[in-house]
Amino acid sequence: MANEARSACLRGQLGSNLNRPPNPMLVSFTIDDDLATQEAGAIEVTLTFENGERRWCYFMTPTALAACGDLIPGTNVRFHHGSSHMVVVAGQLDRPLIERVIEKLDASGQLVQCSRSLDEA
Repeated sequence: MANEARSACLRGQLGSNLNRPPNPMLVSFTIDDDLATQEAGAIEVTLTFENGERRWCYFMTPTALAACGDLIPGTNVRFHHGSSHMVVVAGQLDRPLIERVIEKLDASGQLVQCSRSLDEA
């Protein structure tokens, strides 16, 4: 039964990809914030694609998540929700690490979904 469900899921994924244009190729990225501020908040990154489109996403560490966000009423606990362009990394951010994450998302075809158009921002 589990194999049948998995096969149906895969068929659905393949079928949905047929109608979708291919993702544009990433040309470059820029880290827009000082990495020294990563403990207190987001590190924004601008992505540039071969078709000229510019998109952005932001990286957060667990420490940054605890330092910012909405407070749950009646507590000192923060929460985050609804941001598909937030990338959480459980470690110290540096350029090579950010580049590896971007490359992994790009190789898996998820980079466009994990970022927002600068026109929409």
